[in-house]
Amino acid sequence: MKQPTVWLYYACLLGLFCLLKVAYIQASSTDLYMLLAPTNYLVELTLGSTSVFEPTVGFVHPSLHISIDKSCSGFNFWAMCWLMLSVAAVQQRLRLLLPVLLALPLVSYALALLINTSRILTAILLRRMLPSTQHYEWLHQAEGAVLYLFSLVLIYLGFVAMCSYLHTRYAPSA
Repeated sequence: MKQPTVWLYYACLLGLFCLLKVAYIQASSTDLYMLLAPTNYLVELTLGSTSVFEPTVGFVHPSLHISIDKSCSGFNFWAMCWLMLSVAAVQQRLRLLLPVLLALPLVSYALALLINTSRILTAILLRRMLPSTQHYEWLHQAEGAVLYLFSLVLIYLGFVAMCSYLHTRYAPSA
């Protein structure tokens, strides 16, 4: 890939990421239903809880005293994961770059659902373990940041290792 082509890919990816962020600012819980519903389903399945969807709030779990709303959608993680994997794909100079770039939104969506559900379940567990803490909101934010950062690092390392393996396995013989 020539250098100007690489920078064009980076510019397009960054532009799409910025558009996603602007769209998120304007989004409501109803707009983020495609992320909230599967995440809520996994939480319900894991904890045996039931919820009700309220368009202005999100999924309300009366028995857990929580709501899974816009801030719990995992949208930012999804966007960051997609951007990170897309940039890594361009850097790896993959032969089938365009099909890979087209598949990455789905791959990052699946990862976002699993990791976001883990974040919510961990937050519920922390709340149960530390019911009297006054600084739960801070702890909830910190837990999410650490889990997301750790997950992004692992996803990146796994993706680069997979690309390296595929490069060596399918490299033309000398």
